[in-house]
Amino acid sequence: MVDQQQDSDFSLLAGVDLVAFWETLKLRWWVIPAVVAVAVGFLWAQESDLQTEPGSYYISETYEARDPTAVLASVGIDPVSVRSFPDANNQVLLLQSAAVKAEIAEQLGSDVAVTVTRSRPSFTLVDTLESDGQSSFVFTSAGVPTYNFSCNQPVKADCQAAIAAYVAKTTEIRRDALAAGLADLRAVLSQVNSTSPDDGTETKIAAIKVLEQRLDTPMLKVSEYEEAIGATLTSVRRPTYTFGVAAGVLVAVLILLQLTYTDSRVRSLRQLTRIAGADRVLGRMSQKDNPLNERRAAVGIHAVLGRSKASIIRYVPLRHAASDETSLQQLASTTGATHVVASPFAELSVAALTQPSTTEVDVIVVQRNKDLRKDLVEVLTALERSGRSLAGVLLLD
Repeated sequence: MVDQQQDSDFSLLAGVDLVAFWETLKLRWWVIPAVVAVAVGFLWAQESDLQTEPGSYYISETYEARDPTAVLASVGIDPVSVRSFPDANNQVLLLQSAAVKAEIAEQLGSDVAVTVTRSRPSFTLVDTLESDGQSSFVFTSAGVPTYNFSCNQPVKADCQAAIAAYVAKTTEIRRDALAAGLADLRAVLSQVNSTSPDDGTETKIAAIKVLEQRLDTPMLKVSEYEEAIGATLTSVRRPTYTFGVAAGVLVAVLILLQLTYTDSRVRSLRQLTRIAGADRVLGRMSQKDNPLNERRAAVGIHAVLGRSKASIIRYVPLRHAASDETSLQQLASTTGATHVVASPFAELSVAALTQPSTTEVDVIVVQRNKDLRKDLVEVLTALERSGRSLAGVLLLD
């Protein structure tokens, strides 16, 4: 049993009842891990959202362009005689022109820069033996030129869409250029054949016409490279977790303080003193043996017994029957009086509450963590008006 002064000394912060806070903490301890988990999870999600995506993406794709004129060699036409217009180098310049960029930007709905380069073809010197027995040298193209498309954008999908658009435009320009070259060659051969008819020339003209009808310049992707530019998050830093735990604990403590302040039940002797007043509070009884505190409460009750010349203590609980009558009996024995534990105030009749008595004094029993503050106010007011002697209020664990 502790008194108001002891309970007040236990409070480390002015205006904060740590005993009541401790009781709230024991009842609602789960608030702390729950709030800490939410705080850490929120910070982890925030940091992940901010750093999962890199600053930009660099994407490079390489395509091989098929040369459809190679089949003309089967009918005796040298594929080199088909000169695309514009030629391959100027086709790359055309792809980088402002007109093509504007066309693709309008198609995509955004301006995405794509760099287009073309590898230089290599040639091999081939030694051949002519029919007259003399040697001749011929330059033969070795390898197929490839096109490289590269892009650097914050959004990977924008790069991929832009490269696809440039590949399609490259295919279109190459097809038109080859069609122009085939048309020139066919016109020359037709004019030669009209002057000097020849079955071989007619065969060549027919082959060119067939190729023009099925002219196709597909491009095959042969390699792709992707690089994330800028650091990405692989794991959340330890300080983030530390800050999340600290912030969660702080918020949880504030929540528990708010719950303590708004709690409607009597949790401590300090709360009881605020409601009933220091003069009315007798002390606190618990199952733990504390002779000094027990005698201090007994002195207060004995003084009231002496003034009223009574010899019986009537304990009056609020709404629930007393959970520990042994402590009440021990207190009465220390006081040197007999005792009676009445029914809860809510169950007593008006006659029993107001019946005059010169041999009894009333002691209101408030059970900690069970009785409501408002009920204490109502009972205290009623017994003060009952005309009976009221010794005070006792807090019972």
